[in-house]
Formats: sequence, structure tokens, C-alpha cells
Amino acid sequence: MPADPFAGQMAPEFASDEDLLDRLSARPHELVYLVGSAITAPVRAGEPGVPRVDGVIALIRGEYQRPSELQRFEAALEKEPHNRYQAAFRHLLRTRDQDVANAVIRQAVLLARRPSPRFPAPPRVVDDHEVCRALEDDVEGWHLPPAADALGQVLARAPAATRPLVLTSNFDPLVSISVRRAGGRAYMTALHGDGSLSGVDGQGCLVVHFHGDWFRTDTLHTPAQLGQDRPKLSASLAHLISARTLVVLGYSGWDDVFTRSLIATIRGGLAPIKIAWAFYPEDEAAIVRGSSRLLEALRPGIELGRVVLYKGIDAHAFLPRLAERLAESTDSGARAAGDSGARAGVSGAHPAGDSGARAGVSGARAAGDSGARAGESGPFFAGESGLRPIVLPVEPDASSSHTAGSIAALLGTHAEAACAPGVTPAGIADVSSGTGANGQVASGMPVRTGPSDHVVSGMSPGTNPFQKAGMLGLAARSYVARAADAALAEALADGAQVVVVRGDFSIGKSSLLLRADRAWQAGTGAAVCLLDLQMMRVDDVNLFLDEFFAEVGRAYGQSFKGWREIQTAAGQRPLLLTLDEFGGLTPEVAQRFVPALYRVVTQLGGALRLVVTTRDPIAEVLASFELSNPNLGDWTEVELRPFSEAELDRLLALLPPRSQAVVLRERAAIRERTGMLPKPAQCLCFNLWKDEAAGASDADLAARVRKKESYR
Repeated sequence: MPADPFAGQMAPEFASDEDLLDRLSARPHELVYLVGSAITAPVRAGEPGVPRVDGVIALIRGEYQRPSELQRFEAALEKEPHNRYQAAFRHLLRTRDQDVANAVIRQAVLLARRPSPRFPAPPRVVDDHEVCRALEDDVEGWHLPPAADALGQVLARAPAATRPLVLTSNFDPLVSISVRRAGGRAYMTALHGDGSLSGVDGQGCLVVHFHGDWFRTDTLHTPAQLGQDRPKLSASLAHLISARTLVVLGYSGWDDVFTRSLIATIRGGLAPIKIAWAFYPEDEAAIVRGSSRLLEALRPGIELGRVVLYKGIDAHAFLPRLAERLAESTDSGARAAGDSGARAGVSGAHPAGDSGARAGVSGARAAGDSGARAGESGPFFAGESGLRPIVLPVEPDASSSHTAGSIAALLGTHAEAACAPGVTPAGIADVSSGTGANGQVASGMPVRTGPSDHVVSGMSPGTNPFQKAGMLGLAARSYVARAADAALAEALADGAQVVVVRGDFSIGKSSLLLRADRAWQAGTGAAVCLLDLQMMRVDDVNLFLDEFFAEVGRAYGQSFKGWREIQTAAGQRPLLLTLDEFGGLTPEVAQRFVPALYRVVTQLGGALRLVVTTRDPIAEVLASFELSNPNLGDWTEVELRPFSEAELDRLLALLPPRSQAVVLRERAAIRERTGMLPKPAQCLCFNLWKDEAAGASDADLAARVRKKESYR
């Protein structure tokens, strides 16, 4: 084949990074991403990350201890200087076996770990698959390069109905981890042999590892492995990529099942395929020389305008720009919605017909005779003499369920409003003295006061109260109570049986849900079961129900296997059940689970309260489940809105003195850059705290406020 596949013909045209940015941001939800190793590899030497070719070869070299073995290994590499990766694995398979090759990949993936509370010392060698799964679930314990981090943000923002899709030759889990860390939902399938993707179903972003997975399957490396005939997979991939635009980033075009399927689809005219293929080099001649075989294969599509080539695309610079542009579009829409005058708090939602619809609870009205506005005095509930502060235990008691699917087990791993772990929040009583922060007797139970007490005194030096990602834990100092806090407590006190906490991406739904039991449990002594559906088996209705009943039973210290046991237990001791990511149920699961759950809730007449979170209005969520049963009744809806000016002020008041002075002067810029949303505000505060602690000047702090990257 000639070095230049277009010799004697018009040379291919290459579009720019700006062209690609415009294209992808115009229709962001009609894309399939194909990503390779460049997306998850370290950007700089010394960073954690899945190593590139030389790093993997070094791990393989470590398998050989005898001088004669090392000599033979080096000789194998010298024979194929332009294909050293495959040569190294071919030699490893010949002199060891596939299990050793898999172990090398696990070692390589573990180099992307960083210390975390759950795994303070990142492991270097792991053979136990359960440990691998635990490491994968610990999403805060992975270093994400800029490209992977930004791709997760892009995919997490996509509406669930668009079914985001990523195809990857990588073995590592960093793409799905980045989606989850950004607050989205991801599920994956790994293929090391032939198989169709038609039976793969789930909620969120599907990540397809078509060369295998780092611990679930064998990993494919050599031409013999990659070139095996896989007709079912080939047909599935052709179908997937023919329905949307395929965006290729950091992928060199291996001679594998994917590239072969792609070429067959293009040349056979099997579907109106659209491809945006991004190359890293800026030099067009260098691209033509280095990718001659690939360009020759793509030529029919290039000539038809179905394949467009892009040059100078550094994924670690490009994807953050794409994420920022899409976030600006989303946030501007959210600001426009906020400026429309829609009231904060609770509105009644009546998706199931006109009969029996009751008005929702107003979160904006004055609360009792105190005249306190909702959201300004922390969570209160109505009593016989006006408002009483809610008594809140510092930690969930033994009656709460906090295991595999529970929210408390996920503190720091769910990317809702950012959090700071592990310190006593403002306004919590000194239990040892028996006196609450507002002077009330605590009787061994701490008392939360209003947001006016939110700033913590005596803060330990160097402790940053802000965090860039993760659910805002119960002990987080940077949690700011908003109108929705009071509205949720008010709804439960007013007898609402089913409450929906609704809000956009990263608005703080999970953080508020974590506090739902505080408003009700204090008055009822109820059992509490806090579940995150993102961590449960929503792909199989029987497995889901088994897990659900087990978790509710654990809240009572018993073993449950069905609805009757829940009814009996709740009849004796009330139950508060919270379900985070309610919209993530599959229709198959929802159609069996939701009507049965609603029926049990209503039959118990207030002994069982249900609080769920959704991004979309509950009517749309139920419609997506294909549930149109008018007997599902009313769902009281609490809307979680962006910060008010006063709420933003309370967050900024946690900054150290010089940063507080800077943000006071730069308030207009902060308002514009954050869109009054909690996550970018938390990120800015985190960065300012860190900079001031490091001795940054006032000018540096002001410059930090003006930088866009300070807000993510």
C-alpha cells in the first residue's frame, strides 16, 4: 500500500478544533464516542494514570527475572520496533499465559488509583475480583485526567432518554467512573469474544469495552486475538454507530473488530453513517504518513462527506472546552428558568389524572407566627405553638439502613452539591454539656439551629470545608440550608405520604435527601431506609426486589422478603423510605415496583413515608416508565432551586478573611460564573481556601475568581 493513499488524488481536507467544537455542541445528544488510551493516560510524567505503551511494557518486563528471559524479551521487542506493545504481549502469552496478561493489565489500571478514605494506601497488585469491584465503586479514589473528567461531565448532563453511549478499546473503568463522579449513571459491558449488544439494557450511559475489562474478562492484545471473527458483535456495533454521529478521540484505528465493522459499513453503504475522526497532530502531512492504512479504508466515506477529519485535537484540552460550552448552555437555560419568577419550595404534582389532586405545600410562605421565611432558618416543622427546631442525631442510628444501596455508604462518592467530610456542623449541640447551640437542652441529642449559626468558629487550621465533588455529608460545614429544606420538613409534617425532591444536575438533591429523616424521625422514632438506586440492580426486576426487601428489612434489624413483611413492620414502627435517583429505574422494574410501593404507602396511612429524587417532573418520570395508572395518586413536589443571594452569602462566609474580602469585591463575577448553582460555587470556594492557605496574594485570589476553571 502506498505511503500516501491519496497520491495522485486530491489530498483529504482536515477541519479545525473550532469546527469540531461547533459540531459537537450543536447536537450533543446525538453522538457516540469512541475513545482510546489517550483519554485515560497521564497528561504529565509522575501523575497517577493508566500508563501508555512504554509503561505497560515495563510492567511486562517485570515478569522476567532471569537474565536469559529478559534477553529474549528484549529481542522480541527489537524485531517489531513499530509494534512493540503487541510484540510484548505476544511474547508474554507464549512464555506465560493469559492469566498473567490479565494481571499485568490490573497492575496498569491500579496505577490510576490515588489515596481515598476507603483505601488510604492505593494497592498495586490485586487478584481478588471483589476487591477490584470495591475499588471501582470507590469513585473518589481514582485520578481522572482532564479528558476523562470532562467526558464524564458531558455524558452525565445528557438526558436519560438519549441513552449516552461510549465505545472503548480501553480496559480501565475511568470513563464510567468519571460519569458517576459527575453525578450521572453509568453501566458497562465487557466483551472478549463474540456476542451481541442487543440484550444489554440499563439506565444512564452505556460503556462498551470491546477489547475486554480490567478484571471481569480476559483482555485482548495481539493480532490473533484482536482479529478473530466476531460477526454478532460486528453487526451490533454497525447498528449502534449507524444511528448517530460517531466521534473518535484518542483512538488510533486498530486492526480490530470495531475498525473492521466501521470499514464494512462505510464501503457497503449499509447505513448513512456519520463520523468525526479527530487526530492529535496539527501537521496534515504527518497524519497522512502515520495513518495511511486507516485513511485508505476511510476514503469512500471521506469522498461522500460522511467522514470528516479533524486535526490538532488534544483531547485533554478539547473535551474540557466542550464540557464548558455545554455547561454554559445548560446553566443559561437554568438561569432563564430561575428568572421567570417560578417560586421556590413545593408545588403539588398531579400526574395521575385530575381526581383527588391536592394542592402542594408552599415553600415560600411564612412559616408560622415567627415570620421566618422558608430556607432562612434551617429546617423546621410546625408544632402546636408555632415552629420547633428539628432535633437531629449526628449520625444515623442503628435503625437506619446503610449498606450496599444506602446513601450513607456513598458519602463522598455521589457528585451532587460538593461536600466536606467529617467535622461537626455549625449549630449542633455540644452533647457532653447537654445544652444545644441555641441554649436548649439537648437530652443527648444535638439540635440544629438556623443558617445564621452556620459559620463554624474554632475551625481547625488547614481544614478546607469545601469539596469539589461528592454528596454533602451530614457533618459537612459547607452545607447551606435553602428554601427546599424547610419545604421538605413542612411537607412531611403536614402529612405528605409521597414527596418528590426535584432539581437539575448537581443542584444538591442527594444532599437534601440525606437529611430527610431528620425532619420526621425525631417526632416519630421511625426506622429509616436510605437507598441510592444508582447502586442497585435495576437491570433485573427480581434481583432488584430481593435487594430492596433486604435493605428495608435491615432498617428494622430483620430479614424481609416481601411487601407483607414491610406492612407488618411499618404498622408497628413507622418507616421513612428515601430513594435517590428514582428516575434511574428501568421500565421493567418500575412497572412492577412503583405501583406496589405506592399501594403499600397509601394503605399504611402515614406510617410509611416515601421521599424520592428526580431531575425531571414526576409526571415525565412516570411517563418514561410507561406508567399511566390514575390510581398512583398525588406526589407532593419539592423543587430544589439555585442559591438565593442570602444562601450564596452564607457559603462565601465560610472562606478565610482575605478571600472573603476578595469575593465581596468580585461578587458580580461570581454571580455570573456560578449561575447561583451550588457546585461551581463550592469549587470556587475550595480553590480560594486552598490558595489562601498556600500564601497566595490578594491579587492572585482575585485572579482566581476571574478564571473559568476555578469553578469546576
